Amino acid sequence: MKTSSRRWLRAVARLWACLPALSVFPVLPAFSQTDPRLVEVVRHAQEGESDSARVKIQQLLTATPPTDTLYPQIVYTQAMVASDASEMRRQLQRVAVEYSSSSWADDALLRLVQLDYASTNLDGAARNLERIRLDYPGTPLVPQAAYWAARTYFDQKKPDLACRWIADGLKDSSANLELQNQLRYLNQRCGQFAAGPAPARADTLARPAAPFDSQHTIAAATPETTSSPTSPSDTARSPAPRQPASTPRADSAPAAPAGPHYRIQITAVRTKAAAESAAGKLKSKGFNPMTFEEGGLYKIRIGDYRTKAEAAAALPQIKAKLGGSPFVVAGS
Repeated sequence: MKTSSRRWLRAVARLWACLPALSVFPVLPAFSQTDPRLVEVVRHAQEGESDSARVKIQQLLTATPPTDTLYPQIVYTQAMVASDASEMRRQLQRVAVEYSSSSWADDALLRLVQLDYASTNLDGAARNLERIRLDYPGTPLVPQAAYWAARTYFDQKKPDLACRWIADGLKDSSANLELQNQLRYLNQRCGQFAAGPAPARADTLARPAAPFDSQHTIAAATPETTSSPTSPSDTARSPAPRQPASTPRADSAPAAPAGPHYRIQITAVRTKAAAESAAGKLKSKGFNPMTFEEGGLYKIRIGDYRTKAEAAAALPQIKAKLGGSPFVVAGS
């Protein structure tokens, strides 16, 4: 057996040995695939016919254009039937980076977290965990990510971060009793830590882009799904310059703090020209787009909602009109 194969088997063994139960995190997402052909590929892999599974997945990739909405799901499934860890990682990174606006990007990041943890790359696991938190705040995978975050940050001797993740995971884990029990077990280690204020979100530290023109509104960006690579340094930026505040009158009541706004992100592109083009198309359809920059990426958003529920209610109609994979993000 080749050395790389032995390492792969040891990594997989370590990965699944540290799981509380296979029912919490199934090895392959057999029932999450939406295409019958992919379900068949997963079934072949689960039945020990991995070579056949890889042949079929390659045939699907060849027959499917990269612009097809099914393509990222095919790439994700290819990762799940990969013959070694490096190939699995490469395909998962493709989904997370090249198809970050697809519904499979958060799954890919969580799998990368698991691979990093299995190979004792705790820093890598932490980076991908923070990408999940910042780029996909509404993902249903938060409870699963919280389990891995707890293990990662406890191992890194950062219990405050571990416990914050656990608290977030427990809020949304009621649908999975076994996972909830695992989080509660890990939460026993958090009793000695007093609840403190949450750390400042990276979205409050992102720098604003320079205006494209007088018709574009440029503001500080909040991290979320993008269609281009995200650098680990994206999560730590210098704060934008503070504007001098006027001195309030002694008899005036203090102004109420402004609450968060919610917007709907339509797309993200790598160049200013592409962003201007996307914004122009949205304007032609009656929308008032806003362009945000973060880490060299230009994110096009529409709407301004006071609550997440309002934004979510508007999402189906916008998706029906524009297509694609728009989603709700929190902003300022």
